[in-house]
Amino acid sequence: MFAMLRQFMPSRFHSAWQGICLFCRQPTAQPLLCHYCAEELPLLDHHCRLCGTPLAGGNDICGHCLLQPPEWDFLHILADFEFPLTGLIHQLKYQHKPLPAALFGKMLAELYPAEEPKPEVILPVPLHWRRQWSRGYNQAQEIARPITKQLNIPCNNRLLTRTRATKVQAGLSRELRQTNLNNAFIIKPHTYRHVAVLDDVVTTGVTVTALVRLLKESGCQRVDVWAICRTQLRGE
Repeated sequence: MFAMLRQFMPSRFHSAWQGICLFCRQPTAQPLLCHYCAEELPLLDHHCRLCGTPLAGGNDICGHCLLQPPEWDFLHILADFEFPLTGLIHQLKYQHKPLPAALFGKMLAELYPAEEPKPEVILPVPLHWRRQWSRGYNQAQEIARPITKQLNIPCNNRLLTRTRATKVQAGLSRELRQTNLNNAFIIKPHTYRHVAVLDDVVTTGVTVTALVRLLKESGCQRVDVWAICRTQLRGE
């Protein structure tokens, strides 16, 4: 799965990677992730297509989502928000280390279900310009790069704009997250019908729900959500 990862790494990442596995920190000839850590990643197997809850049998939607479906149409994630993925996500978001984005984007592309139609475009969740300037990049945009190259899905970084410098969502309750995002995004005119909103982690789902609503109000018929991980999406 990872043998061809180097070709999907942005050029500035080649010099940043020092031949060390991002997880175990041991030397590896495979770009970014050694064979042993690749085999041990806690990736989700059969799970609800809307919330990521593990499922048994042939069902693809859990009972909760049958009764109260989220506003998006499909959730594509790699795993629960747990070790060891949490460490790399923290580096990506808070330690100015964009290198894990190449790994996460490649994995999202490799593991996209063949039976699902591909969206017309990838829409990274936008950061306010001040936060992006402080971080040096938008982590969702960095994750999108290898997806665009491998699945040949264009990425549009200009369709959605965050107009307010909202508080950091981490640590806020669901209610405060919703209030925090009131009128925080705007959208430009477009003709897309099937899009994918890309974020790093889906926690309560408040951020992506706000964007899904905005996109459907603007004419999209299907809006998917892609992310590295999800935490509990209900009961918060």
